[in-house]
Amino acid sequence: MNRRVLIGIVIAIVGIGLIGLGILAINSVLRRSLQAPVQPTPVVEATSNILVTTRDLEMGNVISREDVKMMPVPVSLVPRDAMLSIESALGKIVMVHLVQGEMVLQHHLADPTNIAHDIGYTIGDNQVLMAFPAGDLMSSLSILQRGDNVDIFATLTVEVSPTITTPGVVTGEEQPKESHTFTFDTFQRIQISAIVADVITQGGSSSSVPGQAQPTPAPTSYKIRAYLFALDAQDALVLKNLRDAGANFDIVLRSPTSNALFDISPVTEEYLVQRYNLQIPK
Repeated sequence: MNRRVLIGIVIAIVGIGLIGLGILAINSVLRRSLQAPVQPTPVVEATSNILVTTRDLEMGNVISREDVKMMPVPVSLVPRDAMLSIESALGKIVMVHLVQGEMVLQHHLADPTNIAHDIGYTIGDNQVLMAFPAGDLMSSLSILQRGDNVDIFATLTVEVSPTITTPGVVTGEEQPKESHTFTFDTFQRIQISAIVADVITQGGSSSSVPGQAQPTPAPTSYKIRAYLFALDAQDALVLKNLRDAGANFDIVLRSPTSNALFDISPVTEEYLVQRYNLQIPK
């Protein structure tokens, strides 16, 4: 074979090989360039469970266990005053409108045992909050609690002028007044908004705190000083008048579901005589 022809064949073969290598190189480059870049492994952020609403809540609603739930949220998104447990919100009052799934923050809620500020959220716009002294037996036994449904009984002694029943009898002398005692139901279906009590520590000292602002102490470790009642302004004025007149009060506990208005007759000496058929000595 001619030497020149052989050299040409070798060159052709080498050229074809170089072309194939070039095609393979270009194909490899194109394949790498079209592939999605490798994503770095994401860093898992720490989370914290915070309180959120399970339904829309209006201002004035009292939070129950069904109204809220715990939800994990990245720590970087947790507000400073987030609620971190369901128990911390139970029994508190919503001060703003909250929509379903919204974070519940401390400044959204009012504590009905915080007498200095938040207790105002427990009363209606047409009511006043009245402190009532706890001097009855039920209070000394520490039976009553915030939220209880109660009636207030009173006994009052008043002086009245005797009634002249003899017709045509006129006397110029002033008739001496007589004292009569009346026992009656002053108000029915009143809810205790809060309790002010002296908590007795183990050392024997005491401190005045609103009813349940702190963990509820054992019944033997606190002394109730007063109740807070949300009343109509006129009713509060009547109760004040009775208290100023020296009435003796007793608070009686109702069933939590009781809505009845009792038809009660005031008790006087005449009532007792007629009811028990008492014989008045002559």
